[in-house]
Amino acid sequence: MTGPQVVYCCAVVVYLIFFVLFARFFVWKYLADRDYWGRRPVLTAHALQSLAHQQGRDLPRFSVLVPARNEAAVIEKTVEHLTRMDYPKTHYEVVVATDQKEVIEAARTRPAAVAEVESLLRQRLDPDAAAGRPAPARPLGPEAARLLTHLLAEQALREYNSGRSRYPVLVVPSGLAWVPHAKRPGLLRDIAALLIAGRGRLTERQLCCVVERTVPARPAEQLRREGPALVGLAIPVLAAFHDLSGNGGRRMVPNMLRRAARAKHRATAQILVSLVRLLSATMVDSLARQSPADLRSRLELAAIEALPTTQDVVDRTICGLGGRGTGARVKHIVVPYDFDGRFGGRRTGASVPSTKGRALNYALVHVDPLTEVCGFYDAESRPDPPVLLYVAWRRLVAGTKVMQGPVFQVRNFFQMGPLCRIASLYQAVTHEWYLPHLFRRLPFVSGTNLYVEKVLLQELGGYDHGSLTEDLELGVRAYLRAGEWPEYLPYASSEQTPPTLRGFFRQRLRWGTGHLQVMDKLRADNTSDPVRRRKLLHHLFVKGQMEWSLYQLATLVPPAVVVLYFMGWVDPYGLPVAVHRFLSALTLVYWGFTMYVYVRYHGYLDMSARPRNRFGHWSVLPQLLILPLAAFMFPVPYSAAMVLKGLGREPKAWVKTPRTVE
Repeated sequence: MTGPQVVYCCAVVVYLIFFVLFARFFVWKYLADRDYWGRRPVLTAHALQSLAHQQGRDLPRFSVLVPARNEAAVIEKTVEHLTRMDYPKTHYEVVVATDQKEVIEAARTRPAAVAEVESLLRQRLDPDAAAGRPAPARPLGPEAARLLTHLLAEQALREYNSGRSRYPVLVVPSGLAWVPHAKRPGLLRDIAALLIAGRGRLTERQLCCVVERTVPARPAEQLRREGPALVGLAIPVLAAFHDLSGNGGRRMVPNMLRRAARAKHRATAQILVSLVRLLSATMVDSLARQSPADLRSRLELAAIEALPTTQDVVDRTICGLGGRGTGARVKHIVVPYDFDGRFGGRRTGASVPSTKGRALNYALVHVDPLTEVCGFYDAESRPDPPVLLYVAWRRLVAGTKVMQGPVFQVRNFFQMGPLCRIASLYQAVTHEWYLPHLFRRLPFVSGTNLYVEKVLLQELGGYDHGSLTEDLELGVRAYLRAGEWPEYLPYASSEQTPPTLRGFFRQRLRWGTGHLQVMDKLRADNTSDPVRRRKLLHHLFVKGQMEWSLYQLATLVPPAVVVLYFMGWVDPYGLPVAVHRFLSALTLVYWGFTMYVYVRYHGYLDMSARPRNRFGHWSVLPQLLILPLAAFMFPVPYSAAMVLKGLGREPKAWVKTPRTVE
């Protein structure tokens, strides 16, 4: 056998070894189903109450904590979901911890946006400047542009409600009767913003997505029938926005209007453009007739709706839920900007960097005194409704103190890039099948879908607010200080994965750096049991640096073989043809498994953003074929964490994970 043939045989051996490692997934699935998922009992609140009565005690009480900073886009539906869990509403509360820094920032950005739009309107509505239509000195900022769009959307609705005869062509008879009154301005604003961003282009997918998120109960057929009414109202907003902002020349706005109205015939297009111009002029004239004081008041109110803080959304949601009186109690806690971050800490008088651990430490002090177990979820979490029943059952029958469930970060699947999609699927299957196996070696806890006894949290002194992975650090400290090991919780929570490659990389880089940070803290700890400390350090190294390096090197084998082949140092013809066919079949196994997990977690996806083409959500399957490239990217953030750590340039600050709108 020649040297190039030996090189190729070595590459084949490495490939087979990693296929065997991949095949462990099916072993883990069998064990997870046997020990956890297949053994979930059928639980009811009445049965648990009877069990608790037999023990001479009350049902366990829960506080579900949700840290939320700059989460206005997702927090409303999360709070509504958490208040509808399958558990007696009198025995759990939802505690939302927001950050005062967001309010302080809004107090700066909102008046600036109001002043910017007000200045623009005064300039454009001034009769002396109307003829010249001078362009603004600089483009509108994103906050001001959103505020102006919202103001024009409100004005369009006022005009529509005051005289519907002005909209004979662009509005179908059903109008907006099917949209709740309070949601109409925001819905029209979002549609107009899509038209503005797309320069008059709006796809059916975009329209259906924004409508389904605002009015989830609308059937698809009605959406297609009534969608033109919404677009018809949004087109004058598009025209007025561009006329007021001076964005674009004389030809650009008519072209955008033709595209928005989808008018192919020239005469029809001219009629529609003229009509839209008339309607937008009517809106602008109505604004011009308002006094400066009234206009500023409208802008200030519109700024609250167009640029809401997390606090605004949470308070509005609490008011809405209170009116229904059917959900659990929601408590809103605002973390002071100068809170030092420690459990039971103090205010320093100076701004303190915001972290998740800092927010949770502040919220823990404000939970119900009767609370027995604290649950933790992220701002976009959707846990399985029976999860509290199961945790309470384990608490009653086994006294379990720490439970960690899987997290399926796939809900914004249709809004991710291809690499992030594949990563989200494999992360989900890892949490469902591999996490129970990992618990045999590491006290791994995540920052979400986690339940911890309140007394244990108090004994541990809460979270380490300075840690990049405060969740892993808490699990390690719980074992070192109290000997508590987490139990696997066979109820999932769906969440989001960062939609862009940059966001994905930064999130995983923080996880990898936090892992190394926890190891450094362990090495410096001279107060805990040395046997436990050595055990954890060993397993953290194996599951950290060792596996990261191994997987990263494995991803380099295929490109290295290709390069060596073209250099003449690899000869693939030393093996029988049957072997080559067998290797090709193994590649198909990887792709087939990826398709399988996509189908498996399909029920956790946000379907409002699904493709609206002929093949629907199945059209994303071809993107999953980039698995070889995605496999190379998976370990890169962790490898980068090791390299940056060695250079002393690892990230020091906690960075919030970006969200997509829901």
